[in-house]
Amino acid sequence: MYTTRFSRRFCKNLVSSVNSFCRNEQHAPITSGYQQFSAIISDSLAHSLIPSSCFPNLSCRTLGTMGKFDVTYEQLVEAQKNSSILIVDVREQSEIDTTGKLPGSIHIPMGNVSNTLQNLSEEEFMEKYNKPKPTKHTKIIFSCHSGRRSGMVQAEMQKLGYDNVYNYTGGWKEWSSKQN
Repeated sequence: MYTTRFSRRFCKNLVSSVNSFCRNEQHAPITSGYQQFSAIISDSLAHSLIPSSCFPNLSCRTLGTMGKFDVTYEQLVEAQKNSSILIVDVREQSEIDTTGKLPGSIHIPMGNVSNTLQNLSEEEFMEKYNKPKPTKHTKIIFSCHSGRRSGMVQAEMQKLGYDNVYNYTGGWKEWSSKQN
């Protein structure tokens, strides 16, 4: 009983704090329940700090753009036909070695994406990935295993001014199941 009260109070205070943050940062406040809270933090951090009863359906998308910049399997298949769209697989090298990467994508591990996109010259990018370096307005689709890490990368790149970045929410998991 004490734990339930603490959890509810904790959740209410946390959501209040997040909404205050969102107003100050020009994001949309949480309006449809506690599930959207995790748009600020990753699933693993949220699960370790917050009682799971508060946030049963955590995701990693940015508040205010939840769903707006997501890509479905069908949209990804169409994007693979368009050479002006950059598809980036952000999984770790060991995952790529095991499964391969999405067809038509380049591989940049999650922790290297912002550094690579911001600091490589156009020539270095072309040499390394055999694709033109994207601008802040180039359509970029990020993918990982299940859409969580790519959602975090998407949010990070949006904060850095990339205004046309998308998250393939199904990730390799959905891709491989639909290909079989």
